[in-house]
Amino acid sequence: MQKILNSKLFKLLFIVCCLAIFTVSLMPGKQLPSNLPWDKALHFIGYAGLAFLARMGSVKHPSWQIIIGCIVFSLGIEFIQQFIPNRGFEWEDLIANSLGVLSGVLIAVLLKPLLIKDTK
Repeated sequence: MQKILNSKLFKLLFIVCCLAIFTVSLMPGKQLPSNLPWDKALHFIGYAGLAFLARMGSVKHPSWQIIIGCIVFSLGIEFIQQFIPNRGFEWEDLIANSLGVLSGVLIAVLLKPLLIKDTK
């Protein structure tokens, strides 16, 4: 299988994903759709994607730094949500986010050697 992807694409997608998560997470609760599927699954998927993109896009940072960075981002958003109307800090969200981060990094570690072109 030919390695056709470049880490720069993943860096750009990571930035877009950060902005999307940040924007949706800080919207007042009444502005969010009420017919969303299970909330915790969305947290897991969103942060798995974020961590996957971060790991795939990074050439300098080890996985543990990406994991800590994504979890701290999640913690910061959960903290800020206390001040947003109809939102609040939820430990369950933080756990779902953290499990998503761990899963996303693990998947990226397994796939990165198969997908990313060597930059050497």
